[in-house]
Amino acid sequence: MKKVITSVLIFLGTVGSLFAQSSDFMPGGNVIFEDNFLRDPVGDFPARWSTNSEGAVVELDGFPGKWLKINGNVAVNPELKKKLPEDCTIEFDLVVKQGSCRVHFGVTPISDVAAGNVRYKNIGVTLQNLTGYPDVVVNKDVMDVSSKRDFSMDGYIDRILHVGIAINKTRFRVYLDETKVIDMPKLLIPEYRNNFYIAGGTSIPAPPEGVYISNVRIAAGEADARRLLIKQLLTEGAAVTTDINFNPQTNALTQESLPMLDNLGQAMVADPNLNVQINGMEQQPGGYMPTEGTGDVTNSSSGAINEEKVKLKVEKMKTYLVNKFHVNIDRIVTGVSTKIKTKSSALQNSKTGQKIKGFVTEFVKL
Repeated sequence: MKKVITSVLIFLGTVGSLFAQSSDFMPGGNVIFEDNFLRDPVGDFPARWSTNSEGAVVELDGFPGKWLKINGNVAVNPELKKKLPEDCTIEFDLVVKQGSCRVHFGVTPISDVAAGNVRYKNIGVTLQNLTGYPDVVVNKDVMDVSSKRDFSMDGYIDRILHVGIAINKTRFRVYLDETKVIDMPKLLIPEYRNNFYIAGGTSIPAPPEGVYISNVRIAAGEADARRLLIKQLLTEGAAVTTDINFNPQTNALTQESLPMLDNLGQAMVADPNLNVQINGMEQQPGGYMPTEGTGDVTNSSSGAINEEKVKLKVEKMKTYLVNKFHVNIDRIVTGVSTKIKTKSSALQNSKTGQKIKGFVTEFVKL
């Protein structure tokens, strides 16, 4: 049922930021929903979507295919048969024109935007091009939770911008073309995976131009790398990562490293019989070299290894796990390595002769 209700999407301000740049987006392989509007007549609202107001399929000069036009103060969502899985990706192409309203998109506990006001219940992202304000803002319900001031929408006016969202349980990532602009590891809770929505931002009077979307694809995918690492540890007995790093000035664990350790701590709490050894390999100027024909990693530097430095780092990991998750100190052993043997890890994908940078951490199930 598609009924008209009032939709208000507030302008979002700014607070602290949790952003990074990367191109690690991996589309899910099991398609749940896909639509390019080619089967919908121009001028009609698309058959597989719902709206709180209106919308129409159009053809855009200079852009191939068909597009769904979304005006300001209007919200739309795909008509999904089930809620989004805890591991999934959402992609769509977006065209913002001169004079367009802001665009707001995200996930919501409201299954159908025609039956509730999505403004008050959403985890969303606003893209805007307003002088003096950040171009990317994140909110949860009616509160702003983060913003990004160094991404500019200026270069994306009147051209196609590909948007990608990766959801992995509580983790929420957003990619604009090849740039990862949002990575918030503890943002989502299950109720917000009832549906995905896109909306035009609110203003009075409404902007003269709307925004346009096409090539929408929602697919189930695998768990993110952190959870896969713990799965590998439990099933294969060992796992290796370069995602745990330290501040070069203070030698403290970086904030980006903590979610990986949190997953390990949660696994140890869930299984009192899970004991681990944490081995570290010191980063050298020469990097690390995968051994030919294997996934093994050997320190390529001829210099002496600073065992005390490595030991200090792995002990910091142990202390973090013991203090936060209250696991018995005897359940974690630490060590120093010059060669880490792994037959199944992200490091195994490195080509022979390609150096691996960063502190290498190995978890071994005891």
